[in-house]
Amino acid sequence: MAIYMVLIPPGSSPETMGETEAQRTVFIRDGFSWLALLFTLPWLLVKRLWLVLLVYLVAGLVLELASRFIGGPMPGIAMAGLSILFAFEARGLWRWTLERRGWRFVAVVEAQGREEAERRFFARLAAHQRQAQDRQAGGSAPQPDAPPPHRPGYPIPRIGAERVVGLSVAPHRS
Repeated sequence: MAIYMVLIPPGSSPETMGETEAQRTVFIRDGFSWLALLFTLPWLLVKRLWLVLLVYLVAGLVLELASRFIGGPMPGIAMAGLSILFAFEARGLWRWTLERRGWRFVAVVEAQGREEAERRFFARLAAHQRQAQDRQAGGSAPQPDAPPPHRPGYPIPRIGAERVVGLSVAPHRS
């Protein structure tokens, strides 16, 4: 199963999302990106990640110059390391760039592929929108089996008021 992060366009809301916003919704698969590893510069240009491209080029130049002083195979090893590191972080950097541009992170969906992730997200969104319409019309209370697609802060653990699950820095209770 793959994990997909769902981002909606700037100015839209899950409660009032129409078909045009739904078609612009972005599903970003979490994990390693082979395209970003093999075709780094074209991948960055196609995704329009200008700031990330600039940082990647500067980091590559600095690594190249620093590894030239060491000599031998070090320049090649350094650039291969940078490319592999970038391939692991590429999709996270894409999400970060979209959020900087005003896109809103609304959900995490687990699915076998992108089509299944879209079906799951939009089915859950439709159920949430129906419940919101029922509440406005004075209908029944919301059903607990269909959670809303937007939960602020989910799934990003926070340190502070919220408890972090897993390797926690919060004090453990004995």
